Amino acid sequence: MEYNLNYKLIGRRIKNQRIKMNFTQEVLSEKVDIGVQHISNIENGKVKFSLSCLVSIANALETTTDHLLMDNVKAASIPNLLNEAQILFDDCTPEEIFIIVETAKTIKKSIRLKNLQSFEK
Repeated sequence: MEYNLNYKLIGRRIKNQRIKMNFTQEVLSEKVDIGVQHISNIENGKVKFSLSCLVSIANALETTTDHLLMDNVKAASIPNLLNEAQILFDDCTPEEIFIIVETAKTIKKSIRLKNLQSFEK
């Protein structure tokens, strides 16, 4: 059974981590020793890339391949996403946490309602 990786999600995580590290695409491309255009294509999910390239990017961005792949590995997704949520909440005020939680509840309700309507069609 072949599994198709979601390169757009991986690229988005790479881009987010790069920005978090205050790296430009040029800086990352130098650290990984690949072209700037290739970094851009990776971040936009336009190209497939090797495992060694992914490891090099993870090392350059001081993160793990687990973090970059978490949306693609079902077993690792929930713990990693919960960890990411905790990091998001760490610097929030109680009021900000309340707003984020209430917004998440509304989004969850909308998603489930949409899925129910899709199922009924």
